[in-house]
Amino acid sequence: MPRSFGTAAFVTVGVCLCTLFLLIYPEGELCRLFQYALVLLCVLFAWGYRSETLDGLLSLLALAFTAGADLFLVALKEAQWLPGMALFCIAQLFWALRLLRMEAGRRRLTHGLVWALTCGTLLVVAVILSRGEDVLLPLCGVYASFLLTTVLFGWLTPQNLRFTLGMTLFLGCDIFVAVNNAALYLDLQPYPLLQKLHDIPFNMMWAFYGPSQMLLALSSPEEDGGR
Repeated sequence: MPRSFGTAAFVTVGVCLCTLFLLIYPEGELCRLFQYALVLLCVLFAWGYRSETLDGLLSLLALAFTAGADLFLVALKEAQWLPGMALFCIAQLFWALRLLRMEAGRRRLTHGLVWALTCGTLLVVAVILSRGEDVLLPLCGVYASFLLTTVLFGWLTPQNLRFTLGMTLFLGCDIFVAVNNAALYLDLQPYPLLQKLHDIPFNMMWAFYGPSQMLLALSSPEEDGGR
């Protein structure tokens, strides 16, 4: 199948799935079904149309581990956060490795140092908030350190706009995930902005997440290896 036709079909089906789970079936089992169908669609597209380069392989692995994470967090009726976040950490590792391939020289070293500092800071905060009793929160700290530094250095290394925009939308999704789960650890009433974000009557998480996965799947074109 020609790539242009396959890409057009992918975008069309992806937009239809987003419309279904955002506007027509915003909750319930059908919503979860359409959400996970979009995640699998992105993996299938990356597998069928990825570039035959290391960039393409890293993208496919990242999307595949994302699908594994969403199996635990989306497809199952009862979300399994620990295995889901562990798989998301691996997915973010592959995205970070892909970005490192776009960087050169001192930028790679700086990226690594900033990630280490960010990861260490978030781990300390997570351990304090969880009082050392919750494994999930430190894991979320590792995940967030990958995502934050990948978005930052993606904009500092603007070689692939689809990749950078995809990761930025990914961050937007996780901001709303964090806000929705913050009530487990914080009283949101003293924080009006967090409370307002929490009370938005629309699934903002998937409004960001669906397009982010589509952009990331599209970010490694066959003809140029994602550059």
